[in-house]
Parts: sequence; structure tokens; C-alpha cells
Amino acid sequence: MSGERPWAYSAFVVEVAAVARLSPGFIRITLRGEALANFAPWGLDQRIKIVLPMSGRPHPGLAEFGLLDEPTPHPSDWYARWKALDEDDRNVLRTYTPSAIRVAQREIDVDFFLHEPIGPASAWALAARPGDPLVITGPDVRMGWTGYGIHWTPGEASRFLLVGDETAFPALRNIVDSLPEETQPHVIAGVADAADDLVTDALADRALVTRVEHRAGDDGLTLAVRSWAETHGATAAADPGFAVWLAGESGVVTGIRRFLTTEVGIPKERISFLGYWRHGGPLVG
Repeated sequence: MSGERPWAYSAFVVEVAAVARLSPGFIRITLRGEALANFAPWGLDQRIKIVLPMSGRPHPGLAEFGLLDEPTPHPSDWYARWKALDEDDRNVLRTYTPSAIRVAQREIDVDFFLHEPIGPASAWALAARPGDPLVITGPDVRMGWTGYGIHWTPGEASRFLLVGDETAFPALRNIVDSLPEETQPHVIAGVADAADDLVTDALADRALVTRVEHRAGDDGLTLAVRSWAETHGATAAADPGFAVWLAGESGVVTGIRRFLTTEVGIPKERISFLGYWRHGGPLVG
């Protein structure tokens, strides 16, 4: 099976099936396409890449950099060709985690958090209408299980701290849903607007959730983790069955990880972390 594809991901041509405003800051885009029959429903914090369409290009609005070759080339090929194009002549790439995957219906849901100022992905989501074409890359079930793009690696852990801002909410929900019902992870969720809190009620029966007022560039999440560590840090550091997951703004996530490893003493191998975005500029690629 693994010899059929040159790497763990494939490109999937889809179209917008539905658009739903979940809250002032969140838009859910349902994507549908027969190609999703081969999309691997791993869930968790699995990354996919959104290839935003360009006007004036043939369906589905894709520049020519080999992404739709069959089979999908290895990224050392297509990404290098994409990067070689002039910035104005190539599609914008952004990375997301699906909030739901329904292979039988050939659908996935992607929740877009609307950053301020509005970036290209947020602008596309605001303008999206059913029938709009899109290309995504994601795990291909024909490759079997590879785990590529998944940062949640808790091993045999049974106690958890999960920390994230709004951009991490889909992955937070997926991860908590994957845990045994008797597990009650501690979730610290940073939100600027309480109306965008899509985790506290959703996870109330499965997790202990602390909602923190947190805005881009401030230290709300960091202070909340430091407060958590005052009570739980020593126990967590000494517990080999304890694991941490961190995601959100790149600088905040890196700082929290550094604090947990150097000051609290939690081993690096027990912390999964990922920067989803960068304050003041995009995380590209």
C-alpha cells in the first residue's frame, strides 16, 4: 500500500458545500468532494493545507506548480516549484486542523477564526459561497497510518494539560474527544471575546476548562499557565504519566513551553506544541 504514493499527503479538489457563522469570530466551511473518499480520518490535531484560489486562473484557481499531478508529488517537488514562483503569481497557503471529518459523506469541516486585521484566509472564508472551488492537501488513507502532521503524541500518559487560543479550538475538541471518558484533562482556553468560546460548553462533561481573556500580543495564556504551575507544576513534573499539548500564537506557545521545561521541570518529550500563527505576520508554508 505505501508504495502507491510518493508521500503521506495528497491534494484533494473540493468545493464549498456550506457556510455557517458559529460566532462573531468563527466561520465553519464545509468542504465536499468525491476525492475525499481517500482522505484519512485521523482527527486529533492533524494538519491540512488550504490552497487559497486565485482569480483569473482555471478551475480550481490554482497556479501551475505541479500540485494536481497524479500521484501528488512529494513536497520537495511541488513546494519548491511553488516557492520559485513570484509571490503575486502563486496561491496563498495556510494550515488548519479539520473540526470534523465525514468520509462517508465525502465532507470535512474547517473552522476559520477571523484574525484582526483580516488576512487572506479569513477574507476567503468571509466571501465563501456554496460551489466555490478549493484545493486542500491532507493525509491519504491509501498510505495507511503514518501520523504525518500530528503533534499530539501522549504515549501512555493518562493526565493532561491542554492549552490553546482560538485557533487551537478545533484541535482541542478533537483531542479531548479522543481521550477515554474517565480522563478529565485540564484545558486552558484563551479567548478575546467570550462569544467565541467554542470549547467550555462543548467540553464541560469531559474536561476541566479554564477560560482566560487573551488577546494577540498579551500574556493572558502565559499567566494562566504560570498560575496552574503554582498548584500543579511539581506534581506534573514528577509524573511520567503526565503530558502537555500547546498550540496557538507561535511566540506564546514557545514561551510557555520554555517555562514548563526550564522552570517547572516537565521533560521536553512530554510536551507536544505547535505555532498556528504569528503575531504581526503569517506563518507561511
